[in-house]
Amino acid sequence: MAQMYINGRWADAQSSRTYEIKNPATGAAIDTVPFGEAADARTAVEAAVAAFPAWADTSPDDRASLLRKGIALVEKHARDIIDLLTAEQGKPLFEAQGEFHHFLHGMEFYAGLASKIRGSQVPVPPAMGKHNYGLIFKRPVGVAVGIVPWNFPLTLMGTKIGPALIAGCPLIIKPSETTPLATLKVIGLLNEAGLPAGVLQCVTGFGPEIGEPLVTHPAVRRVALTGSSQTGRRVMVLAAPEFKRVTLELGGSDPMIVCPDADIRKAINGAMIGRFWNAGQACLAVKRLYVFDAIYDEFVSGLVKKVAN
Repeated sequence: MAQMYINGRWADAQSSRTYEIKNPATGAAIDTVPFGEAADARTAVEAAVAAFPAWADTSPDDRASLLRKGIALVEKHARDIIDLLTAEQGKPLFEAQGEFHHFLHGMEFYAGLASKIRGSQVPVPPAMGKHNYGLIFKRPVGVAVGIVPWNFPLTLMGTKIGPALIAGCPLIIKPSETTPLATLKVIGLLNEAGLPAGVLQCVTGFGPEIGEPLVTHPAVRRVALTGSSQTGRRVMVLAAPEFKRVTLELGGSDPMIVCPDADIRKAINGAMIGRFWNAGQACLAVKRLYVFDAIYDEFVSGLVKKVAN
């Protein structure tokens, strides 16, 4: 049975309740994970609060070095992680492999941003004195929470782990209740590479029981969600009383426009990838097509033929 990752170690939930993770292709149970509750959220936040001062004082270069060690360790376990991702999420191994490498690439990018964390000097009005100037210092905001969806569990986790850790903010990941296994594996390996206890944690469970206590905890100052518009509205409501910083990446309904001078073959291939990649389960997937009259018949007949294959 998998466990949650809290305060630098594998941990059981406060409750003895668990739930099954099922393979969406077969319906077979793969594993069970803890059914996290509010007490688990509090434990994770308390560990992050304790870790914050030392992590904030760690130089950005040292944070990047630890992150790169973690990336290298994760890469060594590529096959296990890819297999887990396919088993719990349902995407073919080829697509899982692509997501895994996209995750690594993104994490390397964020590690590289460590050297770009700089303040600035700003001019002040002349009335304040000829030799006076203002300084802007960039400081970590505090404990952060990342809520990750099921369609790209690793990629969309990486877009939260990388920025938070490089900025000096401890982070608690709440994965989708249906796809926590590859996430837990990756977070365990990143910690194994040397992250201080409490800097990166993962709690499993459902929104009302574990997600909402994380968002509303007064020590959490930053929340990043990728998910549905409905969940985004709920997070905004929960975060509003304490003016928490919130980033919401929600569902989209993106059009593809095919102009008369387009390469029709490439446009058809683009529509296929844009609509059917990851079974169309992407917030930026092509939801509708606008095609100019001059090429409409050629485009539609080609697209129908390709879809039929």
